[in-house]
Amino acid sequence: MMNRFDNRMSGDSPFKPEFEQYISKHPGRGSLKVQVSAANRSFPVKNVFVEVAVIDGDMRYSLYHDVTDESGIVNEIVLPACSGSDNNAPETAGKDDAVYLISVFHPSFQEIVDFPVTVQDRIETILPVALEPLNGAKEG
Repeated sequence: MMNRFDNRMSGDSPFKPEFEQYISKHPGRGSLKVQVSAANRSFPVKNVFVEVAVIDGDMRYSLYHDVTDESGIVNEIVLPACSGSDNNAPETAGKDDAVYLISVFHPSFQEIVDFPVTVQDRIETILPVALEPLNGAKEG
């Protein structure tokens, strides 16, 4: 029986052919949810550009980009991850973790570039992002 997470993981790979070696090293799938807010996380920020990238070898690949909705969220970004069995033994735990670089941009706020986030197999990682206004004033 497939659960809700398994349903999101099925289908063809959206990644480019040159990325196949990375995918073969990371056969699992995890998901990422980005929640963007301001004013000490009091207010969601819509229309924030969110980019997900990864560095594999000497190449930086931009894998995904979207803008936040009215709730300040970009949801269900499915990404390659180490299979769950790869992280069960102490000698292999964390060895080839899938680390992605998250960047967020909005014209009214300071940008955040290449914030590292680890994605694990069959787990939804939630990344809260608190933006600072461009005028340099501290909020709150």
